[in-house]
Amino acid sequence: MNKEHRDIWKILFSFVVLFVMYHSAEYMISFKNSIAGFFIFQFLFFLSAWILGNWIKKNGFNFWWLSFSKLKVKHVLIRITLGVMLYGVPYIISLFLGIELLSEIPPWTDILKASIPFSFGVFFSSFSEDILTRGTVFRILNNKIKTGWIILISATVYLLNHIYRLNDGLDTLSYLFLLGVLFIIPLIITKNLWITGFMHWSGNTFFFVSHNVIQTTNNLNYITPNQIFACWILILIPISWYVFIKFESKLI
Repeated sequence: MNKEHRDIWKILFSFVVLFVMYHSAEYMISFKNSIAGFFIFQFLFFLSAWILGNWIKKNGFNFWWLSFSKLKVKHVLIRITLGVMLYGVPYIISLFLGIELLSEIPPWTDILKASIPFSFGVFFSSFSEDILTRGTVFRILNNKIKTGWIILISATVYLLNHIYRLNDGLDTLSYLFLLGVLFIIPLIITKNLWITGFMHWSGNTFFFVSHNVIQTTNNLNYITPNQIFACWILILIPISWYVFIKFESKLI
């Protein structure tokens, strides 16, 4: 077995280890309501990712496309803004068209109290999921198969990683798959997972605030918010591809 094949098997082994750590953290928070358990397994996830990155290439988090030399503060706000736009535009459209109705808006102090702890926790789960479903997949497939297949495989892995949502219906499965397509694009073009990570994190935070802290109700039966979201992602996919190629040097 040559070195390339050994590295592929090492990455596949890493995927299994990280998969167990990620879903152990998800299980602790979703079914045991254990914040401590969630953070313990998230810590073990990132510790494992660093150890495994050193085991394979001796470069820790850099192996998973998270080079700290590419983490530039001036770009963080741009990436956060992209994530808010990803979730915010279809939300505004749904409200404007009456697809969703605001039913309860808590005081801003209650919004902050609820959103800050969630935002802190989801930061780790967003980045760990990005390493698991995009970093590992891209490491295995980069320069081995066509880009289109990398996108489809990564998006499928991302979809299947939502093991507790696979029975939520076609609307949910559609937008999850399309999100997987959208989120792998920056990594393919820039080789920088920080871009996707901050988009993912800020989007998750916005969704939590707009749908869990601020209460909404669905008002129409013939179209759903998830369908609006899926359509918006479809629009963003070619736009993102063009923008990241054109401004690659300014985004990494």
